[in-house]
Amino acid sequence: MTHSFKNIAVFGKHDAQNLEPIKRIMAFLEKQGKQVLFEKPLAQSLGLETGYSLPELGKKADLFIVYGGDGTLLGVARRMAPYGVPFVGINAGRLGFITDIPSEAMDKELTEILSGQYRIDSRDLLRCQQIRDGQVIFDDIALNDIVISRGVSGGMIECAITVDNLPMSSQRADGLIVSSPTGSTAYALSVGGPMIYPSVPCMLLIPVAPHSLSNRPIVLPQSATIDIDVIHIRDAVLYFDMQDNNEVKVGDKLKIFSSENSIHLLHPPTHNYFDTLRKKLHWNYVPKDRQ
Repeated sequence: MTHSFKNIAVFGKHDAQNLEPIKRIMAFLEKQGKQVLFEKPLAQSLGLETGYSLPELGKKADLFIVYGGDGTLLGVARRMAPYGVPFVGINAGRLGFITDIPSEAMDKELTEILSGQYRIDSRDLLRCQQIRDGQVIFDDIALNDIVISRGVSGGMIECAITVDNLPMSSQRADGLIVSSPTGSTAYALSVGGPMIYPSVPCMLLIPVAPHSLSNRPIVLPQSATIDIDVIHIRDAVLYFDMQDNNEVKVGDKLKIFSSENSIHLLHPPTHNYFDTLRKKLHWNYVPKDRQ
């Protein structure tokens, strides 16, 4: 992957009350001789005359910088993954799993990355087609997870699950999560799923509050196709990274498989995934009375 980054698109929340960090990133990049590009809403918030549509940014930029939390990067990554442009995540607050560059260390670590000193971290995405009466009615991708969850009226979801055309199980639960390795430290972890190293080629299938305690998480090959047939629900919603969503009805089929797109995260040379786990999960916590 080239490290001759000349045109850099910067993403952030255009409605944020404090745009100073975005302005700081822009000033830093311009000092480095880079052309800085913004999506139209953010450009308008910054008082700039020129802004671009997402397809224009995908074609013009050779690096995406996202300022915010993991949720912000998830949203940008899902929209911009088809363009194959690498990402850098700068965290706006607490350390993130994928926005791992602290804002206070931004100048140093961006300088390293822009000079070609970085590690490439490729992340696979999931794709789901929602099929009703033989027609695809919704088609989207997710970096973390695809979730079918019960709606506001409560009641369990009953599904029949097939993997690569082989019947696997029938499940009654509050929901089902299909997670990528990236998403294994998100919702999947909170319901008892295993943590998966990001480069391991696999998918996770995890029931949420299953009716039977024998229904447990399972790790499936990345090449697998998961078919979920909805047998019974009161109401339910299909979520993509807990951002995009669509209503689910009885009789719907959800076909989930690995997307043809992936994203490439650039990290500083000293990046260590286990450092992030230790900090986020407090693995090295020592009570004060034992220090």
